[in-house]
Amino acid sequence: MFIKYDEYDLLELFESEPVSITGNIDDGLLMYIYKDDQNFKVNLTLDVYQQTSSLSITFKDYIVFTGEFNNVTRIKRYDKAMVIIVGEEEKIKLKFYKQLGVELL
Repeated sequence: MFIKYDEYDLLELFESEPVSITGNIDDGLLMYIYKDDQNFKVNLTLDVYQQTSSLSITFKDYIVFTGEFNNVTRIKRYDKAMVIIVGEEEKIKLKFYKQLGVELL
């Protein structure tokens, strides 16, 4: 099993390519980073094959939100938002609007 997601959707939301944690993108250990002009920063790490993910949001290097998710089956994009799906259940929505936001589902 692996996490299903559209690479182009994450590229558009995070406005950058993922970084390989191990140096080999085929290992499936990836990090997406997004920074906005209001000093918010999002780090999304994926272990595509272990189906785990972690998400952190910081503001001026202060932690605003952090979460770890196991059994992640999919990541979906809805316009300017991303939803992490655990099993068959939508767990968290990350909003890339004028101000970043997170919503527990």
